[in-house]
Amino acid sequence: MPTTATATLSAPDSDAAHADAYRRLRALIVRGRLAPAARVSEAELAGRFGISRTPARAAMHRLLAEGLLSRAGGGARPRVAVPPVSASDALELYRAAGALEGIAARNVATLAPAARRALAAELRRRERAFREATRRRPLDYDLLFECHDAVHDALLDACAGPATRALLDTVRPRLDRYEWMYAPLIGPDFRATFREHAAFIHAVAKGDGAACERAVRANWFSGGERLARALERDPAVS
Repeated sequence: MPTTATATLSAPDSDAAHADAYRRLRALIVRGRLAPAARVSEAELAGRFGISRTPARAAMHRLLAEGLLSRAGGGARPRVAVPPVSASDALELYRAAGALEGIAARNVATLAPAARRALAAELRRRERAFREATRRRPLDYDLLFECHDAVHDALLDACAGPATRALLDTVRPRLDRYEWMYAPLIGPDFRATFREHAAFIHAVAKGDGAACERAVRANWFSGGERLARALERDPAVS
């Protein structure tokens, strides 16, 4: 039977192993390194990551709950695989994200003038970093993903309440998969995204909550339509 000291040390180590397995498997799916319909098993993950089957199993269960893995087939032990992507699914997720982030963006009208100016300045700084990332050759898609998300994260950090953040968290895992796909399928021309970001940054600077909500929604809705068209042209990704 383990001593108290041993038991105390083992729990954090176990939690860390579970979290690391989850992050690694999630990244493989989100970044398309596990293709749609690719089968995922505890044994394969354990071997791939050099871990035991327990954290591999925990990672799979969490990603099943988030919709980044799905069960296929019947029986007591159905196959677990990466779910397909589709134009209709992308549109629905982008519209959901746009509606929720738009609700948050409306709150710019409630910010104090100094806080609003600081937010506008931070958004401009992050937007410059995003634009610089789009000019790199070859394109670094991981960097693009991070820089683009950073723009939206600044707005959410300043404006979203806990209820809106909780709702966004429910769609975020599946949305991230499409968001990472966006740049490889749409780029290297991001002028439409630049214009849409400029519109909501301008609304933030003015403190116009209604205009900011409309601009954020337009960005997400239009982005979803662009991605859906690209998915329809490229059946290999579905």
